[in-house]
Amino acid sequence: MLKLNYGKYFIPEKLVKVIDLQAQLNKQGLLDYGDLLGLYFSYDGLDSRYLNTPLDVISFARPGVDGIHYGFLTDFGQVKDLDNAYIVRVSPMDFDAPVKIVARNIYDFMRIMCFSPVALELVDINTSKKEFEQLLQEYPELSTIEMIIGEENKVRDIFCETFQLEPIESLYDYLRGVKQERENEIVLSTEDGIGVVNNRVNEKEINNKDLFKFNEEHDLQIIEVKYFFVHSSFATKLVFLRDALSKGLIFDQKEVKVYLIEQLRFMHLSDEAERISYPE
Repeated sequence: MLKLNYGKYFIPEKLVKVIDLQAQLNKQGLLDYGDLLGLYFSYDGLDSRYLNTPLDVISFARPGVDGIHYGFLTDFGQVKDLDNAYIVRVSPMDFDAPVKIVARNIYDFMRIMCFSPVALELVDINTSKKEFEQLLQEYPELSTIEMIIGEENKVRDIFCETFQLEPIESLYDYLRGVKQERENEIVLSTEDGIGVVNNRVNEKEINNKDLFKFNEEHDLQIIEVKYFFVHSSFATKLVFLRDALSKGLIFDQKEVKVYLIEQLRFMHLSDEAERISYPE
């Protein structure tokens, strides 16, 4: 299950070290509930996926509430290695916008986790200046290093020292910079704001009329899906896969799922073809 989830990618060394540190601190009795600064890190398998977890996301941590999880965004296998993958937060209960980019890579994710962990729950690259300032009034640690007295502070010190982490000077400016970088890479937008990048060909001239039109009932008809995949480009197929997963439309559509597995393999997306079968 673990190998199928990671597919062609190696597990990042940083993640291995984090999980090892979590186990070590837990054994020493420093983690009251087994979590490391509010997150449970693990080598999640396919069975940990939710109906709106993107096909190209490999999860690695969760806070343990509402099914929320964090994962590497592989951009349908186009990322060279997971150390350079964007980190997303998937909130399965947020049906309108379940997927958000929260860090440029796992190293920055760890920096935010160490010095301003609440940010991983509250903000993302689409957070506006006004929204950020409003949150800042309630959570001042969004802009300053959060100091917690007691055992958790000791754990944080160990974590930061182990990985030689430094705070991000301005979290809002950082997130805006990540947003700009992402927007420059996107060739087609998706409803969840993640977008689609395509290194194979420049498809920026594709018109919105080329995209799949979801009906108001949000149910997928196999005949329409087949027609779309026969007549559509590689990039627009990726948009369909993003939006259909984000809306949670595939997991209980057996006929559609079987067809998409076949299409994903034809598109040389074998890792995604494995993941689409979960949850069952």
